Amino acid sequence: MADRKISKEMTAELVRAGIYEALCFGAGVIGLYATGKVIWIVIGIVAGLGFTVPAIIKLIREVKERDRASR
Repeated sequence: MADRKISKEMTAELVRAGIYEALCFGAGVIGLYATGKVIWIVIGIVAGLGFTVPAIIKLIREVKERDRASR
């Protein structure tokens, strides 16, 4: 069975992406309180996905590459 552990670098990148996403969401909440418009939360979520989705794609590629290399 293939080793499914992710590297320390990938773990750090995922944590960093999660922190950036939380900061974007926080900025959206601040925008909501400043203007009273919910669209700021949506903008914060979408902006945060710009960090998280690429990190998840890299993770999937790394796991697939390790799986192929172990065969």
